[in-house]
Amino acid sequence: MHILSIIDKGALAELSRPSDAIATRHLLFRVLGEAALFSSAVMLLDGWPVAAFLCFYACAIWHGFWGYAGIGHELYHSRVFSNLQLNKLLYRMASYLTWNNPGFFRKSHNYHHHHTFAADDGEALSTQDWRPLALLLYLTVDLPVLVRRLYYALINAAGLTPKDGGFARIDGACQREAILMLAFNLSVQLALWWAFHAWHINLMWLLLPFTGQFLNRLLAQSQHVGLAGARQEGPLKHSRTLPLPALLEFLYAGMNFHAEHHLAPVIPYYNLPRLNALLLERKLLSRIDASSFFMKDIWLALKTRPES
Repeated sequence: MHILSIIDKGALAELSRPSDAIATRHLLFRVLGEAALFSSAVMLLDGWPVAAFLCFYACAIWHGFWGYAGIGHELYHSRVFSNLQLNKLLYRMASYLTWNNPGFFRKSHNYHHHHTFAADDGEALSTQDWRPLALLLYLTVDLPVLVRRLYYALINAAGLTPKDGGFARIDGACQREAILMLAFNLSVQLALWWAFHAWHINLMWLLLPFTGQFLNRLLAQSQHVGLAGARQEGPLKHSRTLPLPALLEFLYAGMNFHAEHHLAPVIPYYNLPRLNALLLERKLLSRIDASSFFMKDIWLALKTRPES
């Protein structure tokens, strides 16, 4: 199914038009919300450790949505702001904040959109680990992922990637991104040290992208799990739309409207609810009970998937 079989070119043009006003408000709220949570955690450390921990944990959950299950993904599509270069700059910064190499995602995600559920589509055919130990790490601090991300950043900066027990060369663009990612995060750490001269605050920032990431991972998994059998039926069947609370939908950058996004990646995330309403009205999409899905259906789908 093509989007122009549902709406005409004029309606698509209207839905596809970025709003710099909305994008700016959203970005400011995202930045200020994280700043408020992190600064609260820092200020409450002396005397209110439980409150400090709760603020830090909330900040970690918030921070995770800078990544590709969040605003980083939307910035990749360059449909958040009207300025292409601004989208690209913010995409790279969002990637660096979560220790992801934006060069690799550029390649894999473009392929995912054009070949959803192909044998080598690593996104739709996600192999995330949902066994008890992995769940514990997602709920607390995922130190193995922290070590792996740092390791990959360092060897990618050297122009290498692990392959078949050895190393293979990566292209220059991905190597440059790894170098910039290391420089960006080192600059943040130096700025924090200059501001506070407190090693534990630097440690808090380092742990932030790897703490409390259960919700982010679960939402990412929900996009396609259990829908491989519908791979030939188009985005309204091989991708899943789920209603979420307003704040979570905002943090997730509207990717709960995943069927709509795959149908028309050109539409900014903040306009996807309008497309969703149209699809529901025309009975091209059915409502899913999100509570039932997250309590039961997703776990059944994970249990019965071919790779499990």
